[in-house]
Amino acid sequence: MRARTLLPAVAGLLAAAACTPRTAPPVSAGKRISEGPALSLAASPDGSRLAWLAGCAATTGPAKVPPGCSLLVAPADGGALVAVADGVAPAAGSFGWLADGSLAALARRDPATGAGNLVVWRAGTSPRVLAPRATAFAGGPGGAIAFAADGELHTATASAEPTRLAGGTGAFEVAFAPAPGQALAARVRGPGGVPVLLLWRGGAGEPVVVARDAGSFAFSADGAWLAGVAGVVPGTEGDLVVLPVSPAAGVPASPAPLGRAVGPFRWAAGAPRLAWLEGFDARIHAGRLVSARPGQAPAIHGDRVTAFELSPDGTRLAFVRHVTEGGYSANLELSPSESAAPATVSRDAAGFAFSPDGTWLYYQAGCAPSGDGCALFRVPSAGPGPSERLADGVASFSVAPARADRALLAFTRRDGAGADLAAWGGGRLLPLDAKVLPGSAILLPPDGKRAAWIGTAAERPGVLVADVP
Repeated sequence: MRARTLLPAVAGLLAAAACTPRTAPPVSAGKRISEGPALSLAASPDGSRLAWLAGCAATTGPAKVPPGCSLLVAPADGGALVAVADGVAPAAGSFGWLADGSLAALARRDPATGAGNLVVWRAGTSPRVLAPRATAFAGGPGGAIAFAADGELHTATASAEPTRLAGGTGAFEVAFAPAPGQALAARVRGPGGVPVLLLWRGGAGEPVVVARDAGSFAFSADGAWLAGVAGVVPGTEGDLVVLPVSPAAGVPASPAPLGRAVGPFRWAAGAPRLAWLEGFDARIHAGRLVSARPGQAPAIHGDRVTAFELSPDGTRLAFVRHVTEGGYSANLELSPSESAAPATVSRDAAGFAFSPDGTWLYYQAGCAPSGDGCALFRVPSAGPGPSERLADGVASFSVAPARADRALLAFTRRDGAGADLAAWGGGRLLPLDAKVLPGSAILLPPDGKRAAWIGTAAERPGVLVADVP
């Protein structure tokens, strides 16, 4: 689980006493499974394979070299590399793993239109072009895939050819409801180019209009609800609405309003509870923090909030609130999500995140103005107690997917040559590598017992994997 971070400008204003810098580990603990520069490392859902981009070519190169990068796959234990596609852009949404362990990518995209070949690869088979002229795709339960191509929206599975969805003309963003939900949502270009959010209940048939002038949207973790922002026009934030994916008898099936002038919103990772910033001011990225379950009265948690995170079960809410009482500070506060009863955890917090089981709230504080990182702490999420200081000089961290007591830490290097990487577990730090590409390190599912990262040192560049305690 990645840490929720403050805006860089805000974090800079909050920098306090310097943290202890960390020296680089002398030897890499990782097994190198691929040599050479790499980008955008991603693990398959079961953690058995890794995918990354390599051999990136400039868009101004020869016509015979497609702009972008080669998408490569290899077993996490090491083994033969598979070249899945070339001309894959080093950008979010260009490739991704599907639920059944297959891999999809947009390859050889036209820089003018953004359209390219949608390529799907499954272990033991050759890569297959599922559709030309595709512009967006999303994976769903069981390895299903939805994609926009030639201005229409289609769905396909491992055993079925693509099928066009009615009403999906002009689709440019798409998402499946998580299992056990059975639905698909997409933003499409309506009359005059206005973005419209549509929902296909059951993943087929005619869609339901959820929002016009639609902004961001997201399904709840159980796939039972869809939330979206409606009425977004230049200079004005929209209103948050929510509707049931499969309404029961007697339950309204149309969108219900939740909040006005809403900025960021998100669902809890494992529960149908939603939090959002209302009365949002985009100039300072702040608003009133509100949370609710669909159909229940909302709880108002505080004004001047700039960052927030729900615990996985939706029962706790951590957020940064800017206060002036006793001098300006940005307080990290922790509260039950169903009431406004916050307790201050820290007065100078930067990044923060709940552990996947919700037991702990990890956070950074005491950040150095010189850029030497921050101290990393954790506190029980059931209620603020004594904070446990874990490490100093931490630039970023992520918590293991199945263990609350295991995390990857990246440490600031004063020479600017990437970051130093260590694993924290059982109350101790295990150095993993020096000169690691910032943001590349991941803990592999399902249990986080292995880590993978991209090394940038001249003597050992490439993709590396190691066991962690």
